[in-house]
Amino acid sequence: MSGWFQQQIVHTGRLPLFCFFVALVLGFGFIRLSVRLIRARVRWWPGNMVAGDVHVHHMVFGVVFMGIGGVAGLAAPWYSLGWRSAAAALFGLGTALVLDEFALILH
Repeated sequence: MSGWFQQQIVHTGRLPLFCFFVALVLGFGFIRLSVRLIRARVRWWPGNMVAGDVHVHHMVFGVVFMGIGGVAGLAAPWYSLGWRSAAAALFGLGTALVLDEFALILH
């Protein structure tokens, strides 16, 4: 499996895309789980983010992560696969947070 991953993902330059996809899927799954635990009022789960009387939606963090990840991806040197992959993963996580609250954006 490691040889396949090196051959098909890393050597073809698709590692940033792979990192984006994994962060998107895992981030979306985690935030859905988090929302369900908050709504179920699970005692040990941290709960909602509140700034004063204002509820801070996770979409806000998603937009910030997408901005940072996008700029970092553009600024990272082309030969630096690690930096570009990290930027893509941050962008994927931000995308997951924004897509989870897409109905709120649309409404």
